[in-house]
Amino acid sequence: MARFRDIFSDETKRGCKLQTNEYLPSGKYPIIDQGQAQVVGYTNLENGLFTDVPVIVFGDHTRIIKYVDSPFFLGADGVKVLKVKVDDADYKYLFYCLQNAKIPDTGYNRHFKWLKEVNIPLPDLAEQRKIAAVLDKVSGLIAKRRQQMAKLDELVKSRFFEMFGDLKLNPKGWPVLPFPEFAEIDGNMTTDYEKYADYPHIGIDSIEKGTGELKGYRTVREDGVISGKYIFTSQHIIYSKIRPNLNKVALPNFDGLCSADAYPILPNHKNCNRVFLAVAMRSEYYLEYILQFSSRTNLPKVNRKDMEGFRMPLPPLELQQQFAAFVARVEKSKLAVQKGLRELEILKKSLMQQYFG
Repeated sequence: MARFRDIFSDETKRGCKLQTNEYLPSGKYPIIDQGQAQVVGYTNLENGLFTDVPVIVFGDHTRIIKYVDSPFFLGADGVKVLKVKVDDADYKYLFYCLQNAKIPDTGYNRHFKWLKEVNIPLPDLAEQRKIAAVLDKVSGLIAKRRQQMAKLDELVKSRFFEMFGDLKLNPKGWPVLPFPEFAEIDGNMTTDYEKYADYPHIGIDSIEKGTGELKGYRTVREDGVISGKYIFTSQHIIYSKIRPNLNKVALPNFDGLCSADAYPILPNHKNCNRVFLAVAMRSEYYLEYILQFSSRTNLPKVNRKDMEGFRMPLPPLELQQQFAAFVARVEKSKLAVQKGLRELEILKKSLMQQYFG
């Protein structure tokens, strides 16, 4: 058993930090940013690249832990880059061990202080590598299931392009309408936490970037909500207005409350299908429009005026509904893949408990 502080050194200052207005949607090197320990953008810069890998990256705000084995850049504050400073420790083993650590929510940017005092079991190096190999295999199977999910999402995008063409070029000549003519931002807010105590509470961290999948959320009661939240239904789209480059557009199939950092968007059922609109908002066409406004500040944020200024070609409702029916069939296939994914995640969790306690 060894203490965290005796195993790791903090190498964060060695990385060059980039500002959010320097992020690109694609590029040669990933940018890990904002305490999330996740890739949130890319760059083609070379100067300041962190090349001394592998490392373990820790998000001091979100408590996310990531194993990084290729060059990268750092974004804003809140990310810790950890190097192993002892000879008898395996990076992958330590990564899984830290993933298993029950880091309490001690408040913004205070988690690293707690983590430094954690005791880490250190069997001999051969046993560490054996454990890491088993967990790598299960993690690999989980990654394959997620790749299947990603391919199904790509299928939806391909079908969208096939049916509606490039929205920017509008080759089919659909009428181009302003946002208020096909949807509205529904600002119905409540502070009645008793009435909605058992409703799901969706924070923007519960929305997966790119896909809009909702996961990890709890009830209003469980989250101890104390500030005003927006009411949404299964007819709404939930859109994260913070860091729009993450492209968080969700389609809930239930009623609940969502963070004030999101907009509940209600499509006009007379001319706009919400599935069509959600996929359009995940497209490069929408991102190209909205990112020109959100890059103005250090904390990118979409305001109501900018969103309502969005204009989009709108196909006939019948065609939109045909697309939505196709998406529903794809979602059925995704459910089967998700079932296998959940089973593998349960297996990994049990193995982690067995190895690390």
